[in-house]
Amino acid sequence: MRAIGGLAYGLVSLALVAACSGGPARAPDAPAAPAAGAGAGPAPAVAASQEPASLPKVTVSYSSVSGTFLPVWLAVDEGLFAKHGLDVDITYIASGTTSMQSLVAGDLQFIVSSGAEPAAAYLAGAPTRIVLGWFHALSALFMTDPSITRPEQLRGKPVGITRFGGQPHVAARLALKKWGLDPDSDVQYLQLGGTPEILAAMQAGTVVGGAFAPPTNVRAQRLGFRVLGDLGQMDIPYQAGVLASMQPYLEANPEATRRVVQAMLDAIKVSLADDAATYAALAKYTRTDDPDLLNTTIDYYRSVVRRDPYPTLEGLQTVLDDLAENEPRARTVRPEQLVNTSALEQLDRAGYLQQLYGEN
Repeated sequence: MRAIGGLAYGLVSLALVAACSGGPARAPDAPAAPAAGAGAGPAPAVAASQEPASLPKVTVSYSSVSGTFLPVWLAVDEGLFAKHGLDVDITYIASGTTSMQSLVAGDLQFIVSSGAEPAAAYLAGAPTRIVLGWFHALSALFMTDPSITRPEQLRGKPVGITRFGGQPHVAARLALKKWGLDPDSDVQYLQLGGTPEILAAMQAGTVVGGAFAPPTNVRAQRLGFRVLGDLGQMDIPYQAGVLASMQPYLEANPEATRRVVQAMLDAIKVSLADDAATYAALAKYTRTDDPDLLNTTIDYYRSVVRRDPYPTLEGLQTVLDDLAENEPRARTVRPEQLVNTSALEQLDRAGYLQQLYGEN
């Protein structure tokens, strides 16, 4: 399969089928979402709003066990959703494209993914919107078998991805383009379901490379695989970690949306300021107690995460440009059409971000 554009149409058609079935299944090896515990300290004040009698239950998915997803893990583990009056479940779905199918089908209210998945669904006609965007670069290393020392040696070789249109696929495509290769014809892509499966396939010799976010890249390096390129250092603006939803849901549930955004802002603050909580959440969801791996991941995360998580329009243009290689309609879409930052803007105008970080 060559076309990401074709995937975009598949996202919507598959989601319509999925709408007739139950909610998304948790992957067998995924960490269970914990019950919301006692939260962190009190939140800064924000403009008063009328307390609704009840808020709908909210389900949020995340699509990988990488440091990118720390805010949603911390929002649960530190009781931040509960602190803002929300009943939230999080569920692991091992691919951003599969998560998007569930969002379009109505099985989820929000997903945490890269910017590519909501953009592809938008091109297919789904009213997806990006609500927050806290990573403005691809936090991924393109890693290969030690025998691959130059990008041109990848020609004709199999590269592992999770799913077509998922972040490892997008990262691989962008790296290959940066190196002057054709991302559609110069390599073969094997869909393997998750990033641990990509690493296992590299160990087995089934694929010669793949794009890994922390902490999987640290594991890959320890196994002797080579870093062929760091996408975060390739001068490629990109909208990575995002919180996305559907425009009809956002319009019908502005108070629930504001509270979800507020909890995520709190979680970003915790991820930057609370070493113990951040370390514990990363260890729990990645299922590792390796201090070097965990600390390396946290250091990298903190070097790129945004305290003011407005989506980057330049980064979303990169997403659209990549999709346009196979979906011409992407050339007619402006990055602004992919976002809805109403809740973030409301909180920002009320001074929430400044209060959160102790700024005047």
